[in-house]
Amino acid sequence: MRPVPFEYVAARSVDEALDALTGDARVLAGGQSLLPLLNARAVRTSRLVDVNAAGLGLLRRRGGVLEIGATVRQAALERSALVREHWPLLAQAVGHVGSPATRSRGTVGGSVAHADPRAQLPAALAALDARFVHRGPLLVAIEVAPLPPGARTGYAEFSRGGFPDAGAAVVLAPDHAAVARLGGVRAPQAERALREGASAREAAALAAEGIDGAHRRALVADATRRALEQAGCA
Repeated sequence: MRPVPFEYVAARSVDEALDALTGDARVLAGGQSLLPLLNARAVRTSRLVDVNAAGLGLLRRRGGVLEIGATVRQAALERSALVREHWPLLAQAVGHVGSPATRSRGTVGGSVAHADPRAQLPAALAALDARFVHRGPLLVAIEVAPLPPGARTGYAEFSRGGFPDAGAAVVLAPDHAAVARLGGVRAPQAERALREGASAREAAALAAEGIDGAHRRALVADATRRALEQAGCA
């Protein structure tokens, strides 16, 4: 099946993109999520606005903050020595995304904007308290503050191939605990328990509370426990 006919606009700046994003227009970056939906006609649009030439591809540290342009490829995040050294959780999570081929095209901003509840990067970004920078309806960048002193991180998931069934991202430091499940959902009860000295298994059980179904709840608890242990919580 092919998508319904649409107008294609290659925006050369954010302003051009914003001018074109009217009506039911959709943004094209990596296209790894959007194009299959268009081809299946699960999503329809009269205009596709390509933002790859709009100047949103910078990955840099400025004033201690990591700035990730919306069109930064997932593979660039994975290869970045800066990210591995100072924001290791992002490197841990992005290695689980798709395949090397999809990571070479898929963008960090696209993973966030598409908002698939099984996507790994939104969970990692939630645990890092990332800030999402928009201009109008367009996500232009993601900002990540430095980790707390002495922080350790972990990411774990359960997958049978393709998208994971459960996963968790964690940041632990003295007097600091952040736990996020897939879907970018934080687990405040687990975080509070960790700050009070809970074990990885105890906190993981709290992180899985409210999950529908005993099997899925067990998967979330197991992934959270493994991520916590990876971050040094016994």
